[in-house]
Amino acid sequence: MSTWKKLGMGVLATGLALTLVGCGSKSSSSSSSSSKMDKTLKVSADPSYKSYMKKMVPKFEKKYNVKVTVSYKAMLDEDDALKLDGPSGKGPDVLMAAYDRVGQMASQGQLSTVKLASGRYNATGKKSVTYKNKVYGAPVTIESEVLYYNKKLIKNAPTNFTQLEKLAKQSKYQYANDKTKSVAFLTQWTNFYNSFGVIKGYGGYVFGDNNTNYKKLGLNNSGAVDGLTYMTKWFTKYWPTGMQNVTSNENFVTSQFTSGKTAAVIDGPWMAATYKKSKVDFGVASLPKLTNGKNYQAFAGGKAWVISNYSKHKTAAQAWTDFISNTASQKEYYKTSNEIPANTAARKYAVSTGDDMAKAVSKQYDVDVPLINLPQMAEVWTPAQTMMTNAAAGKMTPKQAADKAVKTIKTNISEKYSN
Repeated sequence: MSTWKKLGMGVLATGLALTLVGCGSKSSSSSSSSSKMDKTLKVSADPSYKSYMKKMVPKFEKKYNVKVTVSYKAMLDEDDALKLDGPSGKGPDVLMAAYDRVGQMASQGQLSTVKLASGRYNATGKKSVTYKNKVYGAPVTIESEVLYYNKKLIKNAPTNFTQLEKLAKQSKYQYANDKTKSVAFLTQWTNFYNSFGVIKGYGGYVFGDNNTNYKKLGLNNSGAVDGLTYMTKWFTKYWPTGMQNVTSNENFVTSQFTSGKTAAVIDGPWMAATYKKSKVDFGVASLPKLTNGKNYQAFAGGKAWVISNYSKHKTAAQAWTDFISNTASQKEYYKTSNEIPANTAARKYAVSTGDDMAKAVSKQYDVDVPLINLPQMAEVWTPAQTMMTNAAAGKMTPKQAADKAVKTIKTNISEKYSN
């Protein structure tokens, strides 16, 4: 599972914003010619990137005449440790962070600003690393939910939810333990990371002003309620009651798809390895359109290289972000990690290889909403999950469930964050 998908379920801690220190040169060329270039740099990377780092570090060292020390630590663990390791001098100069963690860490004064080279990213990529109009990271990878489909059960990927509902009515997809229910299409809508795309597609939103104004909530407007109502239909009409169980429904979705009982699921790129291991003959496509004809606008996620605000080597750190995010470095990143690059030229390269995942993620990413990196987003995940389960179980109407969620979110924000 994506680390930032797990992160979104309320792992974020809050803190007072500190004065942030700017950094760096304007480009890799100016950095390399600077007489003030640092001679050493400490970089932290997730263990999964060892082979990539072994290729890139020597190239950077040669280009900038900087000695790089690399440590390997799980990304979330390193991010959590920075608040203590940074001030003590033990932390890295450069590390990686999920997009929704960037704003949180910046608000706590842990990150230094980053100067992005022009022309490398689209607007979504830039917004993903922007907090209060300042840039705090160089985007590395893009992620989005996609549609997986079993090629042995259906020839082509469904392009809209009307087609998915038709599948759900076919007897061959009846759930073994309850023939009145269907497992034709499944997804974990109790997780707000998954259900947001439906709510957004029907006209709802989380925060106002394109998710920059946390004082204005849109999870209970008419569009949000319409989206919640549509999802509730799947829970009540088509899906087994177990789909309401927030602790087991994800495993249920996976087991049904990998055992060849489910025709289509919506999940992230991180599930591809599990599906391959199960020997399912699957295809990947962008998300189907909703019943109102609008796009399913999922969260656009990913990771970025960020610079520790405690670093004493910000010039070299800036040079690293310039170097590691250029097109050549990002192409190598795709070849080594098989993750979709954030650099637009490298992203086009990934799509040109014919990789179905690259094509699906890239296409979906263009209609997605940047994963919200405001610290206040930490107060949304759990109430939004409860909103879905209350509506799905019939404990409340969709409108009542949405109103309760918004009230809870507002209360939590007002208690934990100063205005």
